[in-house]
Amino acid sequence: MAARHVLSLVALLCGSLAVTGAEAAAKKKMGKAPPPVAVGCTKAIPPFCIGITSGKTTYALFDTNPYIPPGTGVAVWGKVSGAGPCGTSISVSSWKPVKLKCGG
Repeated sequence: MAARHVLSLVALLCGSLAVTGAEAAAKKKMGKAPPPVAVGCTKAIPPFCIGITSGKTTYALFDTNPYIPPGTGVAVWGKVSGAGPCGTSISVSSWKPVKLKCGG
């Protein structure tokens, strides 16, 4: 009777290790997250847009949810598209605040 319990315990332990190994392999296969498209300070672009200055380039931000107020340091992920009414734009898929000193 005790041997049956030991075998059950060994089978259960091996099964849990196999699942853990598969999860680790899946995480490793996914790799790192892509880098942000732009990192910088947001600012108003007249007459009605919010933009981000990253390096020497200013992009207009569209589809930001939630709204990003001007003067906020952010990292932005998304797709850069062509010129629009406010200049070159980024269709934002996600963003997060970063520690930058921004005026405004």
